[in-house]
Amino acid sequence: MTRRRKNTPKQKARTELTGEAQKTDGPLSPRAPTTQYQHFIPRFILRRFQVGPVKPKAERQQEFRRTGVDPEYVHYYDIATGSLDIRPIGKVYGVPNVYQDVRDTQNINKVEEKLADLERHAASIIMDLHKALPQGTFTLKRRSLELLRKFLFIMHYRNVSCSDIYFQADHPENAGGRQWIESFMKAKGIHSAVGVWLHFLKYYLDSSHSDIMRDAAKLVEKYGEEGLQNMITESHIPPGLEHFPAYTYHTHANNYFFSIWEAAEGEEFILTQNGFGLWEGLADGCPDLHRIFIVSPRIALVLRHIALRPEMKAYIKHVSLASSLLNVNPAPPTPIYASGRHGPHIEHVNFQSAASLARYRSSQTGANDSFMFKITKLSRRQTLELNSVLLVNVKQTGSLTFLSRGSMFRTARAFRSSPANFPASELLVPLIAQLTDTMETEVLPPSLMYFAIYCIFIALLVYLVYLGIVKSVSLVM
Repeated sequence: MTRRRKNTPKQKARTELTGEAQKTDGPLSPRAPTTQYQHFIPRFILRRFQVGPVKPKAERQQEFRRTGVDPEYVHYYDIATGSLDIRPIGKVYGVPNVYQDVRDTQNINKVEEKLADLERHAASIIMDLHKALPQGTFTLKRRSLELLRKFLFIMHYRNVSCSDIYFQADHPENAGGRQWIESFMKAKGIHSAVGVWLHFLKYYLDSSHSDIMRDAAKLVEKYGEEGLQNMITESHIPPGLEHFPAYTYHTHANNYFFSIWEAAEGEEFILTQNGFGLWEGLADGCPDLHRIFIVSPRIALVLRHIALRPEMKAYIKHVSLASSLLNVNPAPPTPIYASGRHGPHIEHVNFQSAASLARYRSSQTGANDSFMFKITKLSRRQTLELNSVLLVNVKQTGSLTFLSRGSMFRTARAFRSSPANFPASELLVPLIAQLTDTMETEVLPPSLMYFAIYCIFIALLVYLVYLGIVKSVSLVM
């Protein structure tokens, strides 16, 4: 089934760390739909790109009540119009009423509320990650890692461009699943592709990572990985497989290892409209070597295909790889098993059995396992290459956001300087012109600052000598 994502409102008007919906039309009611602006890129991520200091929640709420103006802003480049301005976070990267479930007569905003809860937990983990950057490593317990993986999957699934086609029965990419989709809609009384998409969004939100993986393990044990893949690509999905979308989640979790990439010193990652879950790279023509999630100007969370793990190099010598990110070598996480690497619980796990793995990972013993990630610090060139992947995929109707104008200017110039990026780089010509006109003065790194001061001092002495004011100067180098 094709993949992508979208958003929904809430029953109670509230402003939280994450998941906020912008109320635009009267009081909320569980039964009466209201217009709400709902983000497909969470606000807690947008705040990392905020122009000016990030204000505490209480101060934001007080200012909003006093002025009626959202006190949070980001740089926003509208590619369609070629205009660069500063816009309220509450009015960008979202769609009105994306997640409202009119079939839920008790609370049409339930999905949005559950998304907000998931985002709140993910925001806390990502905040801890930023604090860990100076250490160069970051350690997560299994349940926290599972929650973060679930967050990333749902951020991909809820993509605004996804809901209309993910379960569209007559979509060319859904040919193998058409009978299953039509049968499922009939059984559940759902009359649209969006309705099916929303149904499974609720399933993903209501189920823990472990629950979804157990549902998928049952399918794998019965049909095998190859059989399930054939159902999608060659044959058809049996109508009775109610939890078949759990297998999509399973492949996302099992086929990629989690890595943390940090931008080079003095450089920043940018954020594009489709840059949260963007796929990159081909292996023998098959897509998805990487899944990219920009979570701040400093950090990108990247899911890299397990075929690119270091120990797999000998097995993929004859595989044709095409990717702009192959020169980045993130290390897979190091597991720290609570019972020891050769503990009794580990030794009884059958790593060839999806069900056995799911049982261990969902157990209390498995919950106590930890994973240590080495943060991959990119070079300036690698940072620009990752940004180039985002820029080459922007659409003419899309947008992009950045933190500092100087960094965006360097990124755009570097992208435009490569002939391989034409004609995509043409979309950035108005942006480069506006950044050139309004370039802000940036603070130099300390090493360059000291060198600049030294050069100015030497130039001043030479000038004084030239004027005859200083008769002799002795420099000890």
